[in-house]
Amino acid sequence: MMRFYNPNNRNNRKGKDKSINKWDQLMAHTGRGKQHPLNNQNETNSANVAVVAGNWIEAVGSIVTAIASTPSQIFTEQTLTDFNVIGNILEAGGSAIAAEGEEGLLNIAGEQLQAIGNIAVVAGILSNNEQSGELLQQQGDLLQVVGMGMTIQTSGNLTLLETIANTGNIIQLIGSVIQIFANTDTEEGTVMNAIGAWIEAIGAIITALASE
Repeated sequence: MMRFYNPNNRNNRKGKDKSINKWDQLMAHTGRGKQHPLNNQNETNSANVAVVAGNWIEAVGSIVTAIASTPSQIFTEQTLTDFNVIGNILEAGGSAIAAEGEEGLLNIAGEQLQAIGNIAVVAGILSNNEQSGELLQQQGDLLQVVGMGMTIQTSGNLTLLETIANTGNIIQLIGSVIQIFANTDTEEGTVMNAIGAWIEAIGAIITALASE
């Protein structure tokens, strides 16, 4: 005898209720509208990797830029110009990558401003118009200073690594300010510009070492 499904049957209702309960438990565990703890951990790890990688790329770019800013008898003027372009591109890329893993609007905006500033400097270096090229470089340097200032933490509740990284950011800011006020048309200004570039590079390395 064929038995038809009766939705009002008590046994059927119990089986249906069990299925619904299991489905609700599964949704609560995997998280519909909620993130699974494992996903949160993976996102945190990815953010940390982005910050570490970005800071080290930025540090390498700062070193290359510092080499380009240092008067040399080994490298030709064109080679130093190429180093300056490459260094600023690396700095821009590093800042952009670090921004992807940063927390807080100021930190993200600060990293992005630094990246835009570096790109502006590159555009100024490659510009065929000397006057507009110098203006672009000056504006790019100013954007970098503003961006660095935004990433400096003023809160007193910092861990040891955060304090070290913050110190690195302050050192970078000091180096950048020195470069802005250095007049590269004079010999003394060229030396000051190189000193500022190396101070910025040292700060970038300190920040990268403190990244976690």
